[in-house]
Amino acid sequence: MLLIAATGLLWGSIGLVGRLLQDRGQPAVTITFWRFVCASVVLAPVLGSAGWRELTRQARRPARLVAVAVGFLTAQLLYFFAVRDVGVAVATLIALGLAPVILTCTEAVAARTRPIARTLGSLTLALVGLALVTASGNPSPDAAPQPLMGIVEAIGTGFAYAATTSWCVPLSRRLGPSTITFATSALGAVVLLPVVAVFGWHVPRTPPTVAGILWLAVVATVVAYGLFYTGLRSTPGSIAMILTLLEPVTAVVLAATLLGEPLTVVNVFGGALLLGAVVLLYLAPGRSTGRAGEAGQLAA
Repeated sequence: MLLIAATGLLWGSIGLVGRLLQDRGQPAVTITFWRFVCASVVLAPVLGSAGWRELTRQARRPARLVAVAVGFLTAQLLYFFAVRDVGVAVATLIALGLAPVILTCTEAVAARTRPIARTLGSLTLALVGLALVTASGNPSPDAAPQPLMGIVEAIGTGFAYAATTSWCVPLSRRLGPSTITFATSALGAVVLLPVVAVFGWHVPRTPPTVAGILWLAVVATVVAYGLFYTGLRSTPGSIAMILTLLEPVTAVVLAATLLGEPLTVVNVFGGALLLGAVVLLYLAPGRSTGRAGEAGQLAA
């Protein structure tokens, strides 16, 4: 439980670090590119022979792995855009509040079953919370220069997170977490390579930008995933998902204290409703540890 709680705290720093890097002139695309590159470099020797054998087998049927990598890349870019446009707190609450609700609803549609009362209640809580988070308050132009665009980007992030989690389910049964993380990071860097080559590399040179990229790649990706999956070995999935809710809580607190993003009572209440919707979903009877782990992986 302590390892998973630490994971939530580490993941909660992603939005803050991404916003600080963008304030220093580092575009979201290059932040994501260098995060993927550094994470791939760190993970490559960690995979070992077993991990490389898994990748070799998966390379014969790469479509799903490529889809997961592109989905992961899309979610990361949209999240950094949302953080830039509407602020860390609102972007994180919307994205992480909507993703599990979207996933649960699409699963019900795919299975052609009517959502149970708990699911409908969670959806209602999430929608009300979303309205309170996005419609209340008067954010400053510095904290939220383009609030409407940022809200749309955060909603897109939630959809991308949900889709990527769904696609990742079969992969998680065949590949280890380090293998999936390395593959998605490496493929994401390859996809972004021509983009940064055309629009500029923006190689991190100053100590703050280097430290920020290394934090995102090593701490918030490699270390955080290691802690999370180690903790899942001895922690029930429902408890693990609740513990990872420390991520949005951490993001909101950091944004308010270090970035000066305003928070009203209504904002906080809306965020609590969003998180409450997630708790209801993952405390539902029949939820497996695997599904909670997959959704927790997506939150990063």
